[in-house]
Amino acid sequence: MSSIDHNELFEQYYQNKYDFNTASLSQDEIADIKKLVREKRVDYALAPMGTGVFSWILKQNNNIRFELVDFDSEKIDGMLYIPTTGKERAYIILNANKPLINQIFTAAHEFYHYVKDYKKFKETPYICDFSMLKNVNEMRACRFAAEILLPEEALLHEVQDYCRTLNITSLKKMDFNLSAALIIFLTVRYQMPLKAVIYRLAEEHYIDNVDKYIENYEFIKKVLQEIAILGKRVDELYNTENNYVLPYSSTYQDMERAFLTGNALKEDILEDAKKLKLDMNLINDFFAEDIEAEDDDDDDELFAIINARRW
Repeated sequence: MSSIDHNELFEQYYQNKYDFNTASLSQDEIADIKKLVREKRVDYALAPMGTGVFSWILKQNNNIRFELVDFDSEKIDGMLYIPTTGKERAYIILNANKPLINQIFTAAHEFYHYVKDYKKFKETPYICDFSMLKNVNEMRACRFAAEILLPEEALLHEVQDYCRTLNITSLKKMDFNLSAALIIFLTVRYQMPLKAVIYRLAEEHYIDNVDKYIENYEFIKKVLQEIAILGKRVDELYNTENNYVLPYSSTYQDMERAFLTGNALKEDILEDAKKLKLDMNLINDFFAEDIEAEDDDDDDELFAIINARRW
């Protein structure tokens, strides 16, 4: 295993920039996704989820952990990582160099892979091989992420309110500027990528000529970022800082606890850490001394110190 080029490995397994166009999914596939979203989204009803997606995912399954990683490549949005020593554990890895709005979508996308693909790849070491899941399954994950963040019923409610306010019977009767204004509103309110919002409107048949909006994507985004009244919220969404990934969901803490409790060998932890491109100095600190914690309070204090050093 020492001969593996870890940069090459990550290039093979990373999640590419998302293609939000899921038009080629069958009606049955879309119906299954909508059903899954309704089952999972009960607590939120029609309310925006946005940054709440991180805590929501953790509540869905306590075996999931988040990790923010400073990936060198701009091509990487995230990945689902399954460690050799984790049993049912899985890590949703987010690119810390991407805007928060991208991290929100990535979290929802990777959660779909956890729900639908975990068992399929349970016996595959380390990282779910998304090279085997290209095209249709990636489209399913993107459609799930878009639907969980902006579900069909909520979108219908927003469009009806918008049309009623403007005294227009259909979004298709609006000019480009009015439609673009709605796209901007939905992007900020539901905290999902602007391009994903455009495709959601097309998916639910509120707009026909999606290419017109995609061609003007940069213009709409520029307007979005220049609207003063939205400034603070937009700045947060397009900044890379993520204050919503809870500090206790740390890979470092989990790895050290596994070592100290005898649930993982040193060799296994080192191998997993290298594949995750973690700070090996912090990992090696685990093994510098043969520490036996006397109680849980001491453990918690030690983990807190290590986590603080990491940042």
